[in-house]
Amino acid sequence: MFKHTKTRALITAVLVGGLIAAGAAPAGAQVVERYTIEDSGSGVIGDFCGAGVDAAYTFEVTGSGTIRTRGDGELLWFHERTRTVQTFTYDGMTVTDIQPNTLSRDHEIVDNGDGTISITVLLTGGQRLIGSDGKVLAKGDGQVRLLVVIDVATDQVLSEEVIFGSTGTNDDFCEAILEHWGI
Repeated sequence: MFKHTKTRALITAVLVGGLIAAGAAPAGAQVVERYTIEDSGSGVIGDFCGAGVDAAYTFEVTGSGTIRTRGDGELLWFHERTRTVQTFTYDGMTVTDIQPNTLSRDHEIVDNGDGTISITVLLTGGQRLIGSDGKVLAKGDGQVRLLVVIDVATDQVLSEEVIFGSTGTNDDFCEAILEHWGI
């Protein structure tokens, strides 16, 4: 439900925001832009994990990235490292989801010849869910690959799907949170 959601949103924003500028990049360029990421927020998730309860959340994402050209320089490729900390609270009980070092990068970009491009995005890293008592409740690590199809003319993401599931530990974070909360 929330695993990699923020990272995927950042990936999409970077991809869509950077692709249109690709035509303006000089053919011999390597690094087009270096950037930092600092984002945070809070809110309430209704029907948290399908359990019929509302949970408050906060998140903080920090990191950095690079946008660069490859080959003929017509397409922009990105590479990003982030740290994400999410906290979920229900009825005074809190759990913290820590993703200390996530790598997100373009693995392959294909011009489909119809005004769209397909981007295979590689996500790697570790994730730990910590209970209010400081104990690890669940873990997730390994790598995932997403296929993102973008309409270049409109900057719209047409589809996004997991094409290679996680290679590592895949604990059910929702199950662990709900169990910890006694739901």
